[in-house]
Amino acid sequence: MRNRRWALIAVVAAVLAGLALWSSLSPPSVQVAAVRRGPLADALSATGVVEAAQVNVTPKIVARIVKLLVDEGDSVERGQLLARLGDSDQVAAVNERRAALQAAQAEVARTAAALALERAASRARIERARAAEEAARSRLAELKAGTRPEEIESARQAVAAAEADAALAAADFERISRLYAQGAVSQAEVDRARTRLASAQAALRTAREQLALAEAGPRSEQIAAAAAEVAVAGAQLAEAQAAAGQVGVLEQALAAAEAAVEQTKATVAAAQTSLAETRVTAPMSGRVGRRYLDVGDLTGPGSAVFLIADNENLWVAAEVDEEDLALVHEGQRVSVSAEALARPLPGEVVEVAPVALSRGLQQVRAKIVRAKIVLDGNTGLLRAGMEVDVYADAVLSEDALLLPADALIEADGSTSVLVVDGGRIRRREVEVGRRTFKEAAALSGLSEGELVVVSGKDQLKEGQRVSPHRE
Repeated sequence: MRNRRWALIAVVAAVLAGLALWSSLSPPSVQVAAVRRGPLADALSATGVVEAAQVNVTPKIVARIVKLLVDEGDSVERGQLLARLGDSDQVAAVNERRAALQAAQAEVARTAAALALERAASRARIERARAAEEAARSRLAELKAGTRPEEIESARQAVAAAEADAALAAADFERISRLYAQGAVSQAEVDRARTRLASAQAALRTAREQLALAEAGPRSEQIAAAAAEVAVAGAQLAEAQAAAGQVGVLEQALAAAEAAVEQTKATVAAAQTSLAETRVTAPMSGRVGRRYLDVGDLTGPGSAVFLIADNENLWVAAEVDEEDLALVHEGQRVSVSAEALARPLPGEVVEVAPVALSRGLQQVRAKIVRAKIVLDGNTGLLRAGMEVDVYADAVLSEDALLLPADALIEADGSTSVLVVDGGRIRRREVEVGRRTFKEAAALSGLSEGELVVVSGKDQLKEGQRVSPHRE
């Protein structure tokens, strides 16, 4: 019995020794993967915050709230009246400015009427003075020129006519006188003949005097008098023209009055604007998210009354890590999930920020890039400020030569892989482009179908025989 037991132990020992010898002589088994061609894809995962168009409604003037017309949760339309502020000071200011405007407009009307009258009067004065001056100059010119020959001849003809008439009157008087002496005519006929003779003789004397004057020409005192009349007329014209300066004064006064009207209009408009600002209106459509103040509270710039948010148009601001920037682009379809949602919502990346931001004050080297995502479907359960998760599949390269990331050996600034060639290990340097957590794209150094070692690389040596086994 004892001999049989020792024989069994000897057999087992021999088998174990044989197995150990076979294991030391056979090539080790290594896990490999084939280099393949295909798309290089990765998954994008980022956090984001739901955002919406929202605004704090803040009055531009300091006043107390006298009436609130909406409350939290109410829907409002753009331009809708939300609250009223005390306006007694503003109403008084508007009335005061309007009264000042009416006074300024009345001054413009008065000055314009005075200007019109002065223009007409000044024009008439100047025209009369100019006409008088021209008449005086014409009279002076005539006197200086002397009597014209035709005027002297006319005077001579008048003397001749007067002499003939006087001679005829004398002859008639002598004839009637003889007839009276004979008793043929009455005394009345004699008297009429005498009167006619006297009249003809007087006309003859006047004609001879006029001829004498015409032949003698104007006297020096007449010329001096005419020159004095010219001087007087010129002075009167200058005075009339100087008086026209009043028109310019009135024109300046009218311009100043019109400027005062425009300035007063501006103050009226400013007062009306201030009055309008006592009506607090909605700058956008949406819902009242917060009401910060109550009736009787003092408000003004920097003191908001309401917060209005447009929850009908929500979007997500996703924070993408800088190393994942290649995984996101405009037009990309993504999924957005949140605890409030029963299932993820689809969305589309519509904007990728052109700058990177620091993630936090204590991690200035960790950068993020904000991406804006517009959501599809029903967003009724989402609210601005909620945190969400964003997921997407991204194709980094449509056609790449792919190998497992675990196959890469990076040391001394170079990248290499262990290739199984003819059952032996060969180290080969490769150039790698884009990579993901699982795969990398080989730019050079490998060919499609070659086997690369993905595990146990540290124990292998160049030229060592191995038994490859695929994943």
